[in-house]
Amino acid sequence: MQKVVIADVSQQTLAEGIEEVFAAFGGVKQVIPPEGTVFIKPNGVHFSPQTHTDPRVLEALLAFLRDHGYGRLAVMENCTNGNLTRLVFKITGYAALCRRYGAEAVYLDEGPTVGVTLRGEEEPVQIPRRLYDDLIAQREGHFYLSLPKLKTHCMTTVTLGVKNQQAFPVHAERMARHTHSTLHRRLAALYDLIRPDFCLIEGLNAVIHGHFPATALLEECLVPMNLLIGGHDTLAVDVVGARVLGYSVAEVEHLRLAGEWGLGESDLNHIEVVGVPLSRFTERYPSTLLRRFHPDVRIVEGKVQACIEGCKGNSECILEMLTNDYHGRGGWTLIFGQGIDKGELEDLEGDFLVVGPCAVGEVADWLKAKYPRRRVYTVNEHNDLMLNTTYQARLMGITPVMMVPMNPVLSALTLAQARLRGLTARVPPLLG
Repeated sequence: MQKVVIADVSQQTLAEGIEEVFAAFGGVKQVIPPEGTVFIKPNGVHFSPQTHTDPRVLEALLAFLRDHGYGRLAVMENCTNGNLTRLVFKITGYAALCRRYGAEAVYLDEGPTVGVTLRGEEEPVQIPRRLYDDLIAQREGHFYLSLPKLKTHCMTTVTLGVKNQQAFPVHAERMARHTHSTLHRRLAALYDLIRPDFCLIEGLNAVIHGHFPATALLEECLVPMNLLIGGHDTLAVDVVGARVLGYSVAEVEHLRLAGEWGLGESDLNHIEVVGVPLSRFTERYPSTLLRRFHPDVRIVEGKVQACIEGCKGNSECILEMLTNDYHGRGGWTLIFGQGIDKGELEDLEGDFLVVGPCAVGEVADWLKAKYPRRRVYTVNEHNDLMLNTTYQARLMGITPVMMVPMNPVLSALTLAQARLRGLTARVPPLLG
């Protein structure tokens, strides 16, 4: 039976909470070997508030490990498509924490890559060579600790330790397999490739209504919980984390698949929960977006299918963020999905954004012929966040540089540093 600890840190320090988690497994010295590098993987998807693992927990963990004699620490991440990790680390404070505690900042979107073939896939995907060398080829000499955030997700129901491995393919490899039939299998396959040695979920605030809340809507998207959830078996930890958010394994397809593939314990009845009892958690927190979109942006959705895991989920998430945080303008039409009713595209004002191979194949050329004086932007992949964000921002009168909370000169220098080190991230043209 696998053990998972839920520590309440509302009445104790974060260091004490971390100690409580490790104590249930005989103490940190019994969990993490004294030699080798401890690789810590936070959820550093973006620099927007509450999208990423709370820096206070990362700092507490780094200090705790230093105090217990671990001298080789590394914090690694490869942020979301359309951003660059070096910039995320600077804005979130992760880079400063690495300097303070002598940890190496490992930017997985910089440097050479290597191809690996994932379970159930025929074509190899590119992952960072550093990741391959240290956590696949020479895994015995290192320790991998996953540090995700407690979040629901509009496309995958929850995003916890198993989904934390989505950072490992380079940006270009994340776009195609982001549909209802492929995303969860890709997540389970990435977990099969590299499984953490330990998982510690940061749950100071649970993020609900999707994984990427608009800053202006944070009050509706945060649930103070003051929890740390940890254990050896990341799948078991995720099962408990999902239950805390109100979801069963049957409702989270990538967790169900990982269990079916024998990648850990997915049966809550076979998991010993230590600390805070699960009976304390009685709410079911929404994973769907608030859907606060600009009233003058027309959305035309395919009648046959529109994947929440891809074109629909990504497009609406971006639209909600640009509407509420940057007050973008309307007067244009967003189109995605399969089975577009062209009758809904008659006699429209403004320009168009067509997202995904289904919609692009069905109506992009038709729109260009019907409205020759209008702009018709196309995003050909299911999950091209960079291009989708770029075009939506352009239609709403927002430049990408406006979306970075840093002096533009410093942003440009950060980008130049990343490029000198072999940047593989896809960044918007006006940022790059």
